[in-house]
Amino acid sequence: AGTIRYRGPLLDYGNVMILEPGSGYLIVLAGLAVVYGEVGEVIGSGAPLGLMGGAGQEQAEFLANTNDLSGIRETETVYIEIRKGDKLVDPATWFAATKD
Repeated sequence: AGTIRYRGPLLDYGNVMILEPGSGYLIVLAGLAVVYGEVGEVIGSGAPLGLMGGAGQEQAEFLANTNDLSGIRETETVYIEIRKGDKLVDPATWFAATKD
């Protein structure tokens, strides 16, 4: 859960959302085509924040066979930055490594 502190276009990053989950942390998300919510709104844990962009893929293209890697192409990318105060935070320690 967190409070939306900024939502909208920013420089050449496209739509940006800045969330404040608390304890002096900020989460910056960039590269979204659509962002949901309003500045000041408190959003719940797991709530959708926006949608990635794309070239309006047809369903057949979206469901293409992933075993055929011959047609690999660039995909949309979301940028995530975590800050505590004015310092960047490496989120690697927040995620447990798992084995398949």
